This record gives sequence, structure tokens and C-alpha cells, in this order.
Amino acid sequence: MLSARIRVAAALFKRRYGYPPPPTWADLTGYEPMLNAIRDQALHRLDGDFLEIGVFLGGGTYKLAKLLATEAPQRTLFAVDIFDPDFDSTTAEGVAMADIYTAHIDGFSTATQRELFDQVTANLSNLTVIEGDSTKVEIPTDKLAFSFIDGHHAVEYVRKDFQTAWQRTVPGGVVALHDYGSNLPSVTHTVNALIGEHAKEIARTWVHGIIVFVQRER
Repeated sequence: MLSARIRVAAALFKRRYGYPPPPTWADLTGYEPMLNAIRDQALHRLDGDFLEIGVFLGGGTYKLAKLLATEAPQRTLFAVDIFDPDFDSTTAEGVAMADIYTAHIDGFSTATQRELFDQVTANLSNLTVIEGDSTKVEIPTDKLAFSFIDGHHAVEYVRKDFQTAWQRTVPGGVVALHDYGSNLPSVTHTVNALIGEHAKEIARTWVHGIIVFVQRER
């Protein structure tokens, strides 16, 4: 019964977005709200690349890159991750994010995070992977149309990752952040502070589940 549900969901995904989904284990976040926002706001038509900070196993990376290849093949998706599941010791209701990540991987594979990511994202010609600490690496573009931030959940990382994306976001572009209004209250408080600090530059914000979207003024 479960496999039938998976097949139906995969068929519906392909019908909606034009390409098959990645393995179900590869996307724990559910990137469909981002895909829909990109289409609804025509972000692929803006003069800018895409950025993803925090890729985990690459399912969301795959979805973003495939959509971008379909809608704007001249654009690049830059994907940033340190590829160390133990790196984020932030806790959600007493459970470390690192423990959540390692338990998920250990539940079905002996491969490393990077090996699984490479398996899921193989043959994506519009993807540039940047391995390293997101607060220290160089992002080789000065224009971004869309960014998704779901990296290290400590306050200093949320703040720096947002600034990295926002300073490059073109008019009308969007930065989305995960875990907003969830069981990581420091993320929510930091995002609220950032929205207040940049209020004059923001056209609007909206929330889908625990994802908040911040759109720059045109």
C-alpha cells in the first residue's frame, strides 16, 4: 500500500513540475512550497541565480535545480553545506539537530552524507556545490533571484546566512527560511529581528507551514 502511495505521489509530482521526484528519503523538508513560490512570483525570470544553504541529502537541491533547468537554463543553483551531520548541535525540544540528521542517515544507509547527496544530484549541470562553513565560504555570484536557508540553526548562522543572501537579492527576489515558528524559537526570533531591521527594503512576507518567505522591494 505504501509503495502504491509513493508511485501516485511521484506521478502527481511529475505531472505538476515536469520531472520525476528524488527518492523520498532525500527531501525531509518538502520543497514544493519553494517550487510553487518560484513559479507564482516568476522568480526564474529575474536577473539572478539561486542559492541553497543547507542541503542535507540533496532532495531539495535536486528539485530546485531541475525546476531552474526547465524554467531558466542559463541560471545556476549554488548549494552550500559543510557535509558534516554532527556540525549543528542546536537543540529542538531537547534533541540535537545533529542527532536527527545522523539517525535519519543511519536508518537506511552506511554511506556518508556527501555520498548520498552526490548520488541524488548526479548529472545536474546547472548545480555548483560549495563545501564548507556557510559563514566563511565565498558565493561566486552577486545577483540572486531566490535563496533558501536551512543550514546551521544557531543565531549567528541564521543571521549571517540571511545577510549573505539578502545583500545579493535582486529587486523582487525572495529569501525563504526554514524552521520559522517551529520548535526552534531562536530561529523565529532572529528572523523577526532581521525582518524588522530590513523592513524598508521588504515588499512583503508570507508563511507556509514553517517556511517564511521574504520578498525584496522591486
